[in-house]
Amino acid sequence: MISRRHLLAGLGAAATVTGLAACSGRTPVTPGEGPSGGGGKLTWWDHFQPLQQLQRDTFAAFEKSDGVAVEYTVHQTAKLGQALQLAKQSNQLPDVHTNVGLEIPVRQLIADGWYQPLQLSTEVVDALPAESKVEGVNTFDGKLYSFPLFNFRQYWAATWFNRDLLEKAGLDPAAPPATYDDFRAACAKIKDLGTPAKGWINNLGAPGRIAEQVNYLVQAAGFAGTGGRLFATGELAFTDDVYANLLEFWLSLKTDGHLVEGSFDDTTARTRWAAGQAAFYMDGPWCPGSVQQAAKQFLPSMDVGPMLVPEAGMPVTAYRGAADGTFYISASSDQAEVASRLLEKFLTPEYAAGLATQMDQPPADLTVIDRAEVHESYRKAVKLMGEGCFLAPQAVLREPEVSKITAKIPKIKPDIGTIVQGLFAGEITDIRKALKEYQDKVNAASDKAFADAKAGGSKVDQSVFAFDNFEPRTDYTSDKYDA
Repeated sequence: MISRRHLLAGLGAAATVTGLAACSGRTPVTPGEGPSGGGGKLTWWDHFQPLQQLQRDTFAAFEKSDGVAVEYTVHQTAKLGQALQLAKQSNQLPDVHTNVGLEIPVRQLIADGWYQPLQLSTEVVDALPAESKVEGVNTFDGKLYSFPLFNFRQYWAATWFNRDLLEKAGLDPAAPPATYDDFRAACAKIKDLGTPAKGWINNLGAPGRIAEQVNYLVQAAGFAGTGGRLFATGELAFTDDVYANLLEFWLSLKTDGHLVEGSFDDTTARTRWAAGQAAFYMDGPWCPGSVQQAAKQFLPSMDVGPMLVPEAGMPVTAYRGAADGTFYISASSDQAEVASRLLEKFLTPEYAAGLATQMDQPPADLTVIDRAEVHESYRKAVKLMGEGCFLAPQAVLREPEVSKITAKIPKIKPDIGTIVQGLFAGEITDIRKALKEYQDKVNAASDKAFADAKAGGSKVDQSVFAFDNFEPRTDYTSDKYDA
């Protein structure tokens, strides 16, 4: 296990590794069995819409250098999890894939036979920065299963907007709405135009993405925690007023006729927004890259502001933990060594520069954006997020064993995303009651998991989640774990 004393202060800001193609000395692992791979090609699934050309170029270069073709499939984000589940059931998982949509801790996915360790060369593993190899994040039981490509300083609910619609409504694109009241007033101005355009469109058909947005927006509203758990006390607090206030605000926009009605996934909602059906859309830093792929003609009209806050003057704040892995090799793949060779290509400076150009999540090395040709809104978004996002404390970095315990906590339904769907569908009428019931169920499941672990000899309890030396709007760096 990597000592906390040796973790770099800037967790998640992984440096690129040079000269990887010539590396050798791979650590052998026993490959899995199954039909995946073979026949001189690799199969690859991911959900990164903006990166399609970069991926194809990388795969083409790999085929030229190594003689192995890559069968590449880009899935819609909201549907990838289901596609992976079906592929697992029929023993047809691709050799390499992302894990978006599975909503299961990586340690549990490994235990359930999803992944096998990477077979990166020893030189590459040694060159990776320590924060890319943290036990319980990307390394499990001493074996590296993935590595991060993206910078942790980002949030996924920025206020993207249509400059043209704002100007027509008499609003200043240089000063987009910053508060809930500002946003509601701006939506009313859009409504007054008398056009079919609404104020806001959202991806209500993607509960996972909705939950992510909610959890970021409550941080902007002052909630110092992640996933409903407060950093300072370690307690779950979905009943905190910030959650109910945010959802009541969202629901009021629907009630007032400012929402484009429909249960859209994120790709559909973003495309409809780019087509002029709404003035505002909340999304992550990849929004310009996605628009560049699907509706390039809209790029001159798009712009961005920070996350909304409840009251004027509040600083926009978000917290994220150390960057986790991006791509994984299926346990069923019989080509782990070849797939690992391909994955090394994703650690080169050339690929990092390509990440910036394609405008997906910001690369680990943010300096490449200064040299890349990107849309101004992307550059602005990355700057806003870099200023407002801070490194969160993580229980797994204090005690790696906690990941084994939390992996046993079952997924509770309805969760935040499905609660929001229920609210907008009129199936849930009492927001605070729904949040309390969800909190109680999660607490009960967590209590059981830790009680079972204690019965099995574990000395880890739920105090591992409490960081009494946490300070708002400050990176929780490695030295603070031992303070």
